[in-house]
Amino acid sequence: MSIQLHKAIEIILSMPFYKNENARSGSADYGHEAAVAIRIKSAGFTEYQKENFPKLKKGLLKKWAESGNDTDLRKVTAGLPVGTYILQPAGSQGFPDVLVKDFNDRFVAVECKSGQNGLNPMWNDNLPKPNIIYVLSSGKADATTVFLGKDVMPEEMLTSQQAMVKELNDIVARYKLANRTLDKYNRGWDIKFRPQNFQGGGGHLTNYFTHQDRKQCETNVLEFAKQ
Repeated sequence: MSIQLHKAIEIILSMPFYKNENARSGSADYGHEAAVAIRIKSAGFTEYQKENFPKLKKGLLKKWAESGNDTDLRKVTAGLPVGTYILQPAGSQGFPDVLVKDFNDRFVAVECKSGQNGLNPMWNDNLPKPNIIYVLSSGKADATTVFLGKDVMPEEMLTSQQAMVKELNDIVARYKLANRTLDKYNRGWDIKFRPQNFQGGGGHLTNYFTHQDRKQCETNVLEFAKQ
Protein backbone atom coordinates (compact mmCIF):
# COMPACT_ATOMS: atom_id res chain seq x y z
CA MET A 1 0.00 0.00 0.00
CA SER A 2 1.27 3.49 -0.89
CA ILE A 3 0.17 5.92 1.81
CA GLN A 4 2.35 8.74 0.43
CA LEU A 5 0.96 8.70 -3.12
CA HIS A 6 -2.58 8.54 -1.75
CA LYS A 7 -1.80 11.59 0.39
CA ALA A 8 -0.32 13.40 -2.62
CA ILE A 9 -3.52 12.87 -4.63
CA GLU A 10 -5.61 14.18 -1.74
CA ILE A 11 -3.46 17.34 -1.63
CA ILE A 12 -3.60 17.74 -5.41
CA LEU A 13 -7.40 17.55 -5.34
CA SER A 14 -7.47 20.66 -3.12
CA MET A 15 -5.44 22.73 -5.60
CA PRO A 16 -6.91 25.87 -7.20
CA PHE A 17 -6.29 26.69 -10.85
CA TYR A 18 -2.75 26.87 -12.18
CA LYS A 19 -1.86 27.86 -15.70
CA ASN A 20 0.54 25.66 -17.64
CA GLU A 21 3.16 28.39 -17.89
CA ASN A 22 2.86 30.22 -14.57
CA ALA A 23 1.06 30.29 -11.26
CA ARG A 24 -2.49 31.52 -10.88
CA SER A 25 -1.56 34.28 -8.44
CA GLY A 26 1.14 35.51 -6.12
CA SER A 27 4.86 35.72 -6.74
CA ALA A 28 5.46 32.03 -7.51
CA ASP A 29 7.12 31.48 -10.88
CA TYR A 30 6.07 27.86 -11.36
CA GLY A 31 3.20 26.51 -13.46
CA HIS A 32 0.76 23.66 -13.21
CA GLU A 33 3.26 20.84 -13.71
CA ALA A 34 5.62 22.18 -11.06
CA ALA A 35 2.71 22.91 -8.71
CA VAL A 36 1.64 19.27 -8.94
CA ALA A 37 5.23 18.13 -8.34
CA ILE A 38 5.44 20.34 -5.24
CA ARG A 39 2.38 18.57 -3.82
CA ILE A 40 3.95 15.19 -4.53
CA LYS A 41 7.09 16.32 -2.74
CA SER A 42 5.09 17.58 0.24
CA ALA A 43 3.63 14.07 0.62
CA GLY A 44 7.09 12.63 1.26
CA PHE A 45 8.67 12.06 -2.16
CA THR A 46 12.16 13.26 -3.14
CA GLU A 47 12.89 14.93 -6.48
CA TYR A 48 15.59 13.57 -8.79
CA GLN A 49 16.84 15.38 -11.88
CA LYS A 50 16.29 13.93 -15.36
CA GLU A 51 19.90 14.76 -16.23
CA ASN A 52 20.93 11.81 -14.05
CA PHE A 53 19.23 9.45 -16.50
CA PRO A 54 20.25 10.49 -20.06
CA LYS A 55 18.71 7.37 -21.64
CA LEU A 56 15.25 8.25 -20.31
CA LYS A 57 13.63 9.22 -23.62
CA LYS A 58 10.17 10.16 -24.85
CA GLY A 59 9.71 7.02 -26.96
CA LEU A 60 10.66 4.67 -24.13
CA LEU A 61 8.26 6.37 -21.71
CA LYS A 62 5.40 6.25 -24.20
CA LYS A 63 6.04 2.57 -24.91
CA TRP A 64 5.99 1.79 -21.18
CA ALA A 65 2.77 3.73 -20.63
CA GLU A 66 1.00 1.95 -23.48
CA SER A 67 2.29 -1.56 -22.80
CA GLY A 68 2.60 -1.60 -19.01
CA ASN A 69 5.97 -3.35 -19.35
CA ASP A 70 8.56 -1.46 -17.27
CA THR A 71 11.59 -3.66 -18.03
CA ASP A 72 13.35 -1.07 -20.22
CA LEU A 73 12.28 1.77 -17.94
CA ARG A 74 13.94 0.06 -14.98
CA LYS A 75 17.15 -0.40 -16.96
CA VAL A 76 17.51 3.27 -17.88
CA THR A 77 16.57 4.46 -14.36
CA ALA A 78 18.88 2.08 -12.52
CA GLY A 79 19.86 3.70 -9.24
CA LEU A 80 16.64 5.67 -8.85
CA PRO A 81 15.42 4.97 -5.29
CA VAL A 82 11.83 4.30 -4.32
CA GLY A 83 9.90 7.29 -3.02
CA THR A 84 11.21 9.62 -5.72
CA TYR A 85 9.95 11.51 -8.76
CA ILE A 86 11.32 13.20 -11.88
CA LEU A 87 9.64 16.34 -13.20
CA GLN A 88 9.23 16.37 -16.99
CA PRO A 89 11.55 13.40 -17.61
CA ALA A 90 11.15 13.70 -21.39
CA GLY A 91 11.30 17.50 -21.52
CA SER A 92 8.67 20.23 -21.22
CA GLN A 93 6.67 18.95 -24.22
CA GLY A 94 7.13 15.25 -23.53
CA PHE A 95 5.07 12.65 -21.71
CA PRO A 96 4.67 12.35 -18.75
CA ASP A 97 4.84 15.56 -16.76
CA VAL A 98 5.87 13.67 -13.62
CA LEU A 99 7.36 10.19 -13.37
CA VAL A 100 6.93 8.74 -9.87
CA LYS A 101 8.78 5.75 -8.46
CA ASP A 102 6.46 4.89 -5.61
CA PHE A 103 7.48 3.57 -2.20
CA ASN A 104 6.26 0.12 -3.28
CA ASP A 105 8.72 0.19 -6.24
CA ARG A 106 5.97 0.84 -8.80
CA PHE A 107 6.33 3.42 -11.58
CA VAL A 108 3.41 5.82 -11.93
CA ALA A 109 2.99 8.53 -14.56
CA VAL A 110 1.19 11.78 -13.80
CA GLU A 111 0.06 13.94 -16.73
CA CYS A 112 -1.05 17.54 -16.13
CA LYS A 113 -3.81 19.23 -18.13
CA SER A 114 -4.70 22.88 -17.58
CA GLY A 115 -6.88 25.52 -19.22
CA GLN A 116 -8.15 28.99 -18.34
CA ASN A 117 -11.62 28.56 -19.84
CA GLY A 118 -11.84 24.82 -20.42
CA LEU A 119 -13.71 22.25 -18.38
CA ASN A 120 -12.20 19.25 -20.13
CA PRO A 121 -8.71 18.34 -21.38
CA MET A 122 -7.30 19.26 -24.78
CA TRP A 123 -6.22 15.93 -26.26
CA ASN A 124 -5.06 17.08 -29.71
CA ASP A 125 -3.35 14.08 -31.36
CA ASN A 126 -3.17 12.08 -28.11
CA LEU A 127 -5.64 9.73 -26.47
CA PRO A 128 -6.04 8.86 -22.77
CA LYS A 129 -3.58 6.20 -21.66
CA PRO A 130 -5.33 3.60 -19.46
CA ASN A 131 -3.29 3.54 -16.23
CA ILE A 132 -2.05 7.12 -16.22
CA ILE A 133 -3.14 9.62 -13.56
CA TYR A 134 -4.41 12.79 -15.22
CA VAL A 135 -4.62 16.01 -13.20
CA LEU A 136 -7.00 18.56 -14.75
CA SER A 137 -6.90 22.18 -13.59
CA SER A 138 -9.62 24.57 -14.78
CA GLY A 139 -9.63 28.35 -14.49
CA LYS A 140 -13.36 28.46 -15.14
CA ALA A 141 -14.05 26.10 -12.26
CA ASP A 142 -11.02 27.30 -10.25
CA ALA A 143 -10.62 23.69 -9.21
CA THR A 144 -8.73 20.47 -9.83
CA THR A 145 -9.95 16.97 -10.56
CA VAL A 146 -8.15 13.71 -11.28
CA PHE A 147 -8.94 10.61 -13.31
CA LEU A 148 -7.37 7.54 -14.86
CA GLY A 149 -7.32 7.31 -18.63
CA LYS A 150 -9.26 4.03 -18.58
CA ASP A 151 -12.12 5.74 -16.71
CA VAL A 152 -12.85 8.23 -19.51
CA MET A 153 -12.17 6.06 -22.58
CA PRO A 154 -12.97 2.32 -22.59
CA GLU A 155 -10.17 0.01 -23.71
CA GLU A 156 -12.26 -1.20 -26.65
CA MET A 157 -12.75 2.36 -27.88
CA LEU A 158 -9.05 3.15 -27.49
CA THR A 159 -8.16 0.07 -29.55
CA SER A 160 -10.68 1.08 -32.22
CA GLN A 161 -9.30 4.63 -32.42
CA GLN A 162 -5.74 3.37 -32.71
CA ALA A 163 -6.74 0.99 -35.51
CA MET A 164 -8.46 3.83 -37.37
CA VAL A 165 -5.38 6.05 -37.14
CA LYS A 166 -3.19 3.22 -38.44
CA GLU A 167 -5.49 2.73 -41.44
CA LEU A 168 -5.50 6.46 -42.19
CA ASN A 169 -1.71 6.62 -41.93
CA ASP A 170 -1.45 3.73 -44.39
CA ILE A 171 -3.69 5.63 -46.82
CA VAL A 172 -1.61 8.80 -46.47
CA ALA A 173 1.61 6.84 -47.05
CA ARG A 174 0.16 5.34 -50.23
CA TYR A 175 -0.79 8.74 -51.65
CA LYS A 176 2.52 10.28 -50.61
CA LEU A 177 4.27 7.66 -52.68
CA ALA A 178 2.00 8.36 -55.66
CA ASN A 179 2.65 12.10 -55.41
CA ARG A 180 6.34 11.59 -56.03
CA THR A 181 5.59 10.59 -59.62
CA LEU A 182 2.69 13.04 -60.10
CA ASP A 183 4.72 16.13 -59.11
CA LYS A 184 5.96 16.72 -62.65
CA TYR A 185 6.80 20.36 -61.90
CA ASN A 186 9.16 19.34 -59.09
CA ARG A 187 7.53 21.53 -56.45
CA GLY A 188 8.03 19.16 -53.54
CA TRP A 189 4.35 18.69 -52.71
CA ASP A 190 3.76 16.61 -49.61
CA ILE A 191 1.02 15.92 -47.08
CA LYS A 192 0.86 15.15 -43.36
CA PHE A 193 -1.93 13.53 -41.38
CA ARG A 194 -2.53 14.44 -37.76
CA PRO A 195 -5.61 13.27 -35.83
CA GLN A 196 -7.52 15.82 -33.75
CA ASN A 197 -9.11 14.15 -30.74
CA PHE A 198 -11.71 16.11 -28.81
CA GLN A 199 -14.88 15.68 -26.77
CA GLY A 200 -18.23 17.25 -27.67
CA GLY A 201 -21.97 16.85 -27.35
CA GLY A 202 -22.71 19.21 -24.48
CA GLY A 203 -21.54 19.90 -20.96
CA HIS A 204 -23.29 16.87 -19.50
CA LEU A 205 -20.75 14.82 -21.48
CA THR A 206 -17.68 17.05 -21.55
CA ASN A 207 -17.60 18.96 -18.24
CA TYR A 208 -15.22 16.96 -16.04
CA PHE A 209 -16.18 19.01 -12.97
CA THR A 210 -19.96 18.45 -13.11
CA HIS A 211 -19.96 15.04 -14.81
CA GLN A 212 -21.90 12.37 -12.97
CA ASP A 213 -18.80 10.17 -12.74
CA ARG A 214 -16.42 12.80 -11.34
CA LYS A 215 -16.44 11.52 -7.76
CA GLN A 216 -16.10 7.92 -8.89
CA CYS A 217 -13.14 8.82 -11.10
CA GLU A 218 -11.44 10.61 -8.21
CA THR A 219 -12.12 7.67 -5.91
CA ASN A 220 -10.63 5.30 -8.47
CA VAL A 221 -7.42 7.36 -8.58
CA LEU A 222 -7.19 7.39 -4.80
CA GLU A 223 -7.65 3.61 -4.75
CA PHE A 224 -5.07 3.20 -7.53
CA ALA A 225 -2.63 5.35 -5.53
CA LYS A 226 -2.93 3.05 -2.52
CA GLN A 227 -2.09 -0.15 -4.41
